[in-house]
Amino acid sequence: MARPGKFGRLAQALLIAASVVAVSAGTAHAQHADELESLNQQILDNPQDVDLNLRYARAAEDAGKLRLALVAYERILINDPSNETARRGYERIRREIEPEYTVTRVEVGARWDSNTLNAPDDPFLLSTDDREATTYYGRLLVANEHEFFGRRWRSTLNVDLEDNADIDELDYAYVGLQTGPILYAGPHLAAIPSVGVAMSWLDGDEYYQEVNASLTVEGRLNGASYWWRARAGYRDYEPDTNFFFSTVTENGPYVEIQGGVTKPHVLLERDSVQVAPFVRWSDVDGTAFSFSLFDDVSPGKFLEYGADVNYNYQLTDHIQGSVGALLRERDFRNSSREDTYFSPQASVTFQDILPCDCDVRLQYRYRQNDSNDYIADYDADQVSLALLARF
Repeated sequence: MARPGKFGRLAQALLIAASVVAVSAGTAHAQHADELESLNQQILDNPQDVDLNLRYARAAEDAGKLRLALVAYERILINDPSNETARRGYERIRREIEPEYTVTRVEVGARWDSNTLNAPDDPFLLSTDDREATTYYGRLLVANEHEFFGRRWRSTLNVDLEDNADIDELDYAYVGLQTGPILYAGPHLAAIPSVGVAMSWLDGDEYYQEVNASLTVEGRLNGASYWWRARAGYRDYEPDTNFFFSTVTENGPYVEIQGGVTKPHVLLERDSVQVAPFVRWSDVDGTAFSFSLFDDVSPGKFLEYGADVNYNYQLTDHIQGSVGALLRERDFRNSSREDTYFSPQASVTFQDILPCDCDVRLQYRYRQNDSNDYIADYDADQVSLALLARF
């Protein structure tokens, strides 16, 4: 019989090594499975034992069962929220198993307003027929989370389009883009620093350009979800090409802080309350003389603050009602002008009544601006019907 050559002996050695690895892997797998089962039985007897849950989470990670490890870390944090080992383990696995995704939300509708131009109640300035108008609008939000350079990033695209059927000068378009990394600060807390750009148009002409930077914080606490955002930006308004008029606002910075809290089951099992406060400081140049105040007014230089508060109730599985109000105070710097805006609303949303993942919303809103400049004093009724879809 011929003796095996050099390559034959090498092949035999590789086969033996592969067999040893396979047997070792099978043995390790069986050991991990046995250890997980043993720890699981002990946890059933004492589910709040932190050490047992930590051992189970590490064993589940070693066995490649990341979702079991995630549940174990979360169980620890429920009983011991300050446990740093569990917090880091939870964040590490959550980032690893969370898939990339893209969410798209579309809203299209029609909005009738009894005073689209926000004109004062003076028939000598503008007749009733010239005040009211219908606007057809569309809004698009695309949010994407993806891996980039080993870190999870969120990018959002916002598009707003408005076509006024009666007043072309109010036709409006806006496009904005934001992107930034997601920094996990806790099991239910994340910070998102981002940069963004935006452009808008009025009546087909460029209105302004913007660059901005922001920090957003999102989280959940005691059954409520919340967020807040600090943003600083710079806007550059385009001069109007109209022969007779030019744009008052020119360019300058702004800083704003916005937030929101949604709390379910406040008064009843099927209700929720949303509170969204905000404050904004703007320093955009541009001045015009107000004959009613006999003073210069810079419309882009102001401090405003307020809140949007809404109460929602799920009437049935397919009908949700909502009532609320937006209140805003705006004080113009370098001027005596002060505006108080109040806008209560009521709406009903019909959910999943169409053969699509979409809702239909009917809303009434009253708008009132109380200003010491009578030219800016107005009120209006507004009714809108919209289709909201998710993809």
